Amino acid sequence: MPLFVVERDLPGVTPDALGSAGLRAKTCCTEMCEEGQTVRWVRSFFLPESSQTHCYFEGARAQVVEEANQRAKIPFTRIVQVLEMTPDMV
Repeated sequence: MPLFVVERDLPGVTPDALGSAGLRAKTCCTEMCEEGQTVRWVRSFFLPESSQTHCYFEGARAQVVEEANQRAKIPFTRIVQVLEMTPDMV
């Protein structure tokens, strides 16, 4: 399954707001899977110094990942397909 990063700029975001957004993302992905659109929120990283998040999703296409984020009402700057690399892979 392709992997995508959803980049966000969230100035002033609070830990509670991040938690709420994560719950909405998880719920929307579950709903979309029940509708036959495979999408899964994998993990997110918050960069406090720049108020950015990088959120990783698996999905068939970028459009499916975009729809999940729109349904969850979480703003984003862009969605880009990524290739994963870990120390065990090299």
